[in-house]
Amino acid sequence: MSTNQKRYRTQWAAQFYAASELTRRDYVVSFTLGNSPVFDLVVVSPNGKKFMVDVKGLSSKNFWLVREREPQDDLFYILVYLPPDLQPPQTFILASRELMNAITRLKEQTLQAGKKWADSGAGINWGTALNFENQWKSLPS
Repeated sequence: MSTNQKRYRTQWAAQFYAASELTRRDYVVSFTLGNSPVFDLVVVSPNGKKFMVDVKGLSSKNFWLVREREPQDDLFYILVYLPPDLQPPQTFILASRELMNAITRLKEQTLQAGKKWADSGAGINWGTALNFENQWKSLPS
């Protein structure tokens, strides 16, 4: 399987997993099914609040690539780790502002350590994501 095929499969599996977990928690979920530059899911909370979710999938404990952008109050990120041995996925839920702040902190730490920060390599590392594991309650209710 090519790298692109694996990436495509991982991303689709992550999106469907996030959607199923949201649905189990009484959210209404719609897929954007296109090349939306900002989000993958449109979600309505059990109390009727509409928001968007950008899903990022990984199949190895690696760096989560996320484009830096201005935080949006109605945008959340669900990072899904899909272990290669079919173990249960892990999820990490962050508000847009939380993720952008984490990216900024990591970038500052990297530059202060005298290392190079690739402009196209924005995102967060695995250890940072662990702070947000299973934070479903951070989503609008």
